[in-house]
Formats: sequence, C-alpha cells, structure tokens
Amino acid sequence: MTPAALIGVDWGSSNARAFLFGRDGGVLAERAAAIGIAHHQGEACAGVLADWLGDWLNDCPALPLLLCGMVGSRNGWRECGYLPTPASLADLAASLHAFDWRGRQVAIVPGISHDNRRDGFRDVMRGEETQIAGLPAVCPRFEQLDWLLTPGTHCKWIRLRQGGIAELATYMTGEMYALLSRHSLLAGLIVEGDWRSEPFLQGVEAAVAHPDWLHQLFGVRARGVLDAMPAEALTWWLSGLLIGYEIQAGLARATDTPVRLCGIVAAPRLAHCYATALRSFGVDAVCIDGDQAAAAGLWSLARQAGWL
Repeated sequence: MTPAALIGVDWGSSNARAFLFGRDGGVLAERAAAIGIAHHQGEACAGVLADWLGDWLNDCPALPLLLCGMVGSRNGWRECGYLPTPASLADLAASLHAFDWRGRQVAIVPGISHDNRRDGFRDVMRGEETQIAGLPAVCPRFEQLDWLLTPGTHCKWIRLRQGGIAELATYMTGEMYALLSRHSLLAGLIVEGDWRSEPFLQGVEAAVAHPDWLHQLFGVRARGVLDAMPAEALTWWLSGLLIGYEIQAGLARATDTPVRLCGIVAAPRLAHCYATALRSFGVDAVCIDGDQAAAAGLWSLARQAGWL
C-alpha cells in the first residue's frame, strides 16, 4: 500500500466525510458519519474526531490534518474567518487557519465572503471553496465553466474567473421547498413520487412568465383543490417553480457575458432537476461529484500550502 501522506476532513452541519490520502494523492480509505457541527460544537469536536478517526490518527501520528466546511464556523472546532472575493486558490492555501493538536499539524480552510452592494448584505459560504479547489482534477470542462451551482438546502451560485472565486450568491430554494411541502398549507397536497418532467417544466415556465412568486405559490393549492393537477404532478410543479425563480435570478447576475455552461454539485436526482431547468434557459450543465471534488480540493490546498 502507498504510504499515507494526509488526512482530510469535509465537516458540515449534518455530516462529515474523511479521506486518508497516499503520497500520490490517491484516496487510500474514506469514511462518513452523521457527526455534523449542529450536534458537536467547539472543543467537543476534538473528542468526536479522536473517537471517529482514532485508528487513522494512531497509525499515522505524524500526518497533517486538513479540514474544511462548518468545522471552521463560529460553532465549529475553531472559528476561521472569511476570505473576501476575489479569491484565488493560492489565496485560500495562504490563509489556512493552522494550530497544533496533540502534537499534530492541523489547519482549517477559511470560508468565502462576497459583498455585492445591490444585494444589501455580505454573502458567505464554507466548504464549497474546497470543492472548487478540486475541480481541475475532477471536471474535464473546468476551464469552460461560467458558474458553479451547489443545489441542496441552500444553493450557492459561484462565479468562477481564472480558476478563482469572483462572485457568490446564495438561494434558500431547498429549504423553502422543504418548509412549503412539509409545514405549510400546501403540505397536504404534496406527494413525493418519481420524476415527472412535464409538470416540472411547466413550473419553470410559470416562474419565467409570472414574477409574482408569492401569488404563484398559492397556485399550487388552487390547482390541487380544483383537481386541475394530480398530487404527484403538483410536487414537481412546485419544484420547477422554485428552481425556475432561482435560475432566473442567478442568470440575471451575469450582466457582462452570457452564461453557457454551469457546473452542478449535487445528488444525482437534484442535479438532474437543475440541469433540466437550465437547458430550458439555453444553458448547458455538467454534473460533478461533490465528495470527489472535496477530496481533490483538500489535497490540492495541502500541496499549495507546502505540506506535501
């Protein structure tokens, strides 16, 4: 077996994934656990990490440990600030928050902040910057990407320029869908089911045609109570409506040049939804494995920081 050279951890709010890297950058082993920062905060993270990765840590006492994600947030292990845009991968590597832990070199990748005055607030993200650092290794079309999208609870629209991060915008699309489908007046009408492209694209088209989104949301209920659309179709119509509004707003941010290709980092089903919606706007999309991007990014940043 190739000797180990680095332990990398992508530690989010709900889950964590760890990678044991060989000297050639290959992943020798990996593991995942539901030990997110939402449940383990501050110095408690050290004990959780020691229990979870105890065998790796004991077998490789001299290996450096590089972490990214919410582990660097205010509620994480050690708070690590935000690097303002524009930020290159070299900027990220030079801004690692390093400290000693049990005689081991440890560092956390900083988050990214973006100040767009028309938004009225400074936007932030953690974790996605490390995935971007790994894109050249996992996405053959990396240099062609105009924006990177990370759909999920909160979707980040990240503008890429010369391999770095130029702009950032966050949309709470996934969380809004969860709230509406589970806790609103619409909950009794929503039934999860297999993919249905026709009502999904109808929802996207409604978003384009009608900017009054608060009114259009009630259209889900109206269609349901009047039996104008079956419950299985309403689910996808609502999804299409929300994603349609998001994509319309995201594309409007690109005022200087047309958007031709977006990268999508998401689970396959959600990535398919976004890719389908983007095509209806005339934008091509390439789907990217988030775990592979995070692993490649941790390795890349460790190398640029001179750890390897």
